[in-house]
Amino acid sequence: MLDKAKRIQAFLVIRGILALIFGVLVLSLPPATVAASLIMVFAIFAIVDGTLAVIGALASSSTYEDWWLLLLAGGLGIIIGVFTLARPGVTAIVLVMYIGLRALLMGVMEIAFAVRIRKHIEGEWLYILAGGLSLLFGLALVVYPIEGVLAVVWLIGIYAIAGGVMQIVLAGQVHHWVRRMDERQKPPMGKLA
Repeated sequence: MLDKAKRIQAFLVIRGILALIFGVLVLSLPPATVAASLIMVFAIFAIVDGTLAVIGALASSSTYEDWWLLLLAGGLGIIIGVFTLARPGVTAIVLVMYIGLRALLMGVMEIAFAVRIRKHIEGEWLYILAGGLSLLFGLALVVYPIEGVLAVVWLIGIYAIAGGVMQIVLAGQVHHWVRRMDERQKPPMGKLA
């Protein structure tokens, strides 16, 4: 069990260090360089996310009446992703506008979905809250696209650094978790297995 814990610790430390390096690079490179890379990452993300949304919509078409909302959102995501890949010279400001418009559309879809399924699930307010946050985020990017480029770059860097620190902290906790699990699995003194 300790060998497995050491492998997990090593994996978490490596992931943490890589995330820290990535975060520091993002924050130290010129925002234009990072934004150019974001164009390709966003395009791939939009295509994958859109494809998954389309698959989910088609899979739920017999279950939910408003499956077409998810299909529409997924289709738009795919179109935006393909357009971005086909035109890699798109500026970072236009990319931020794409991200903002997509967030606005997803916010509307999330709120509509939550309202439609509120009779079938508990905690629909979380979907509504997520949709509201998407709407606010999208609106901020559409209204302030230049600041949006810098904000997205900084958020990615800060997120990567925070994630790296958390991975390293978790690595330090693995040994303690494994020791506690071993102690729980040992038979009490005086009893033979």
